[in-house]
Amino acid sequence: MRCGLIDDALAVCAAAARAGGCVLAGTDRAELDVTLKDAAVDLTTSADRASQAAVVAELRTAFPDHVVVGEEGTVAGTDDRHVWYVDGLDGTSNYAHGIPWYAVSVALRCQEHGGDEVVVGAVCDPVHDQLFCAARGLGATMNGEPLPGSATAPLRSVVVATQIQSADPARIHRYAGTVERLLNAARSVRSPGAPALIMAHIAAGHFGAYVEREMAPWDISAGQLLIEEAGGRVTDLSGRRITSADVTDVAASNGAVHDELLAVLAGT
Repeated sequence: MRCGLIDDALAVCAAAARAGGCVLAGTDRAELDVTLKDAAVDLTTSADRASQAAVVAELRTAFPDHVVVGEEGTVAGTDDRHVWYVDGLDGTSNYAHGIPWYAVSVALRCQEHGGDEVVVGAVCDPVHDQLFCAARGLGATMNGEPLPGSATAPLRSVVVATQIQSADPARIHRYAGTVERLLNAARSVRSPGAPALIMAHIAAGHFGAYVEREMAPWDISAGQLLIEEAGGRVTDLSGRRITSADVTDVAASNGAVHDELLAVLAGT
């Protein structure tokens, strides 16, 4: 049964993503406070926190009882059937270094009527003034225009994105093997950062596929909905569709190359 909040939630989701994007666009990088979450590679900034705060303000105004789970912290609510997943700055390292590839990601997961699925999502790219939106069963759009997806195949014909955020030598070594396999199978391989934005561009038909390990729900929830509503697929590396908010490995594609992608990744 359809989630009863989809129509209202989609408008709020889009407005919230835009609000976060306005914060990012208006931040003076000369005054940016940058800190490390770990010993080497995982950055957070004052812009991450300010953008998430702007997103949360929009969500809580419309839905004061909903739970909000963000990369920069969780806001409790009395209605845990409706949980928002927020990344106020997807692509923090890019943003901190002045690389114009980053976004805001917002998605609602609904557990009404015994279901449990992402029902609306939005990814806002403030650099290019692009707002990608999707609602379950209603399609995906960019600035109001339907996203076409892509039926391009085989894998040799598409650009694949893959990346890692780790200083662990063992994980880096494993990742290097994945990159080698993809380079031998795809047209080309890129590591642009900002996973939600990569997934939006799969839905738009630009990237053909994306692979990354240990992804949090705020990174992939909106992107998964965009891809699926544009006709693509999002699974774990064994080919199982991602259906929970657990941290998971991700293989996303236009659908046409998915089985071939999984075969290339087998055993990695």
